[in-house]
Amino acid sequence: MTSEDHYFTEQALRDWSAIAERHRIRDEWFVRTLVKYLHPGPVLEIGAATGHFSAILQEQGYDVTASDVSPRFVSAIAARGVPALLVDATRNIRLQTNRSFANVLAQNVIPLIRRDFDLIQATLSAIHDTLIPSGRLICINARTARCQRPEAFFRPSEQLKAMKSSGLFRVVKTFPHQVVPTPLYRHWNARFFNFADFHLARFAAVRLVSILERIS
Repeated sequence: MTSEDHYFTEQALRDWSAIAERHRIRDEWFVRTLVKYLHPGPVLEIGAATGHFSAILQEQGYDVTASDVSPRFVSAIAARGVPALLVDATRNIRLQTNRSFANVLAQNVIPLIRRDFDLIQATLSAIHDTLIPSGRLICINARTARCQRPEAFFRPSEQLKAMKSSGLFRVVKTFPHQVVPTPLYRHWNARFFNFADFHLARFAAVRLVSILERIS
């Protein structure tokens, strides 16, 4: 079974639910900074898995829709009370969602990190088409060094280069994030660790955040 096949299984749902639970406190703090870069208007998360990130945004009052290519995960998102849609982000997103969005959020989405340039371009084109003028694409991409097959993926810097060279987006801001292992986050230390994840990230960050704006 390939990793892509595994993603559609019940075990994958359990695995991602556990990951979401571990990341919850960190992401609650991370979102406080990320929302500063959102364009006013609705948010679509692609490749949302269990939708925990979208749930945090919804709790803060954002009009958010979480989507995934796996029906199993879409059902799990809906069970959270978050609007959920089945979306293949490599195809016409606006047609699948029947609406446009002010923001598209992509966190470690396979089509954006697999070493397949054509697939990346197709995904970027679909995202561009569903965004309103000056809408924003927010990418949160992990470093690939710790993957089992890092050679199979574009590095975050390569991903950013592909997004810039597409001619579809301009870069608003990029910044590294996270030096603290996520399991260490607790409510009592989250403020300090969040500060460290932003201010020490230049030295040893595990992921890169890119804020891009749609070019009409």
